[in-house]
Amino acid sequence: MNNKGEAVPILILAIGLLLAIYTYLLPVSEKCSLIPGLADCKVSEAARFVNITPGLLEKQETAVRYLLPEVDLFRREAIDVASVLENAEASKAWFSSHPAKAVLEAQENGRSAKLFIFVNKAQGGLKVYLNNDKVGTTWGEGLKIIEIDPEKLNEENEIKVIPTAPLFPFFSNTYEIGKIVLKEEYVITHNRISAPFIIVENPKDILDVKLSFRTRCFTEDNLSVYVGNEKIIEDKICKGFLKDVTNEVKITNMSGNVTFASEGNYIIREPAIDIRMKERTWPTYYFYFNESIEPVTLKLQFNETGVKKLTAQVNGNALSVETSKKEWETIINKYLIEDSENSILLIPEENVVVSKLEVA
Repeated sequence: MNNKGEAVPILILAIGLLLAIYTYLLPVSEKCSLIPGLADCKVSEAARFVNITPGLLEKQETAVRYLLPEVDLFRREAIDVASVLENAEASKAWFSSHPAKAVLEAQENGRSAKLFIFVNKAQGGLKVYLNNDKVGTTWGEGLKIIEIDPEKLNEENEIKVIPTAPLFPFFSNTYEIGKIVLKEEYVITHNRISAPFIIVENPKDILDVKLSFRTRCFTEDNLSVYVGNEKIIEDKICKGFLKDVTNEVKITNMSGNVTFASEGNYIIREPAIDIRMKERTWPTYYFYFNESIEPVTLKLQFNETGVKKLTAQVNGNALSVETSKKEWETIINKYLIEDSENSILLIPEENVVVSKLEVA
């Protein structure tokens, strides 16, 4: 009986010793789950169990470009030759008059105008009228030229030719006209073009706005550029152009026109409004890490399936996250610093809801 009584304490002692050895050899996480009060467990929990809910992470636009239509500005001289009247006859007697008439169209911005009258047969003189105003008289056969003040030309005009009256009654003066031609010299201008813009970004999030374009110039005249009603440049610009127009755009309440104007010839290519956004920061999560023989895993959980793209920065090391599942994980030991504070930052490429971020 005494032997049995002595064996029980020894057995209890052996079991306790085995339990102590087993507990000592347990991984830290399991040891802390059995004995949470251990001193090492406070550090271990901080290092091994980060469990937070980041929620909605919004995509950040760092730069936005609005393309504008390309522009051609020009001013050039042009010549038009138009046949006004052909194979006509005009006659005049004391008591009768038979003029030859025609309607002609003329250009704007005229610099000069001439009527070329080809006369096949002539008796007396030939009076020429423009919109009932006499502009000249010619005599004889052949080619006759009459200059016209271009300011007297309208968009539509009436040309009338009539011979002078004969010296004696019962006679008539007759003109046979082969052709009347109008020759105009004028200026074509296309010297002001506006391109509309609407900026949808929040002005509070905008760092700056810049207008840029390339030009080819064939002129000595300046190019003027306006944003809204504000003139931002007036100069001869024959290469690239870049200017900060943040204030001008904000004055227009983020919408308006970019206007190009010149009396010379300019070709404007790749006009664009470039916007840089203010830097936004997402929350950074910190945790303490001490040496561990077990792998440390970063886990992300999402509310829904579908492609999700974001970057997880572990102590500044970028890890690409692209998954259509509700859960993503990877081992991050090689990015961690032992016995120090470590950080995790999530940067989304598209708006995404992260329901849980866990380091375990």
